[in-house]
Amino acid sequence: MSPPSVRVNANIRQRPDGILVCAHCLTELPGTALTVLEQLPRREAAPSAAGPHICANPEAYVDADVVFRQYYCPGCWTAFQSEVVPRLPHGR
Repeated sequence: MSPPSVRVNANIRQRPDGILVCAHCLTELPGTALTVLEQLPRREAAPSAAGPHICANPEAYVDADVVFRQYYCPGCWTAFQSEVVPRLPHGR
């Protein structure tokens, strides 16, 4: 029997060998617990894509250009994190 993995969050577990895996499909994930999100597939869309509870006109409240961003498991495409955040500069 192998030692259990450690929960990083609801979607990511860390095996005893240090490798991160999806908690849903066990696909190996790149990076460390601190860097995994920036290495996962992601989608960016208008803030309104987050649903009706998000202000459709963020420019009324903030000076930055904002986007709705979701990070996904590359194996099962479970959304790991969803956020409305300032748009990243090109190349990031």
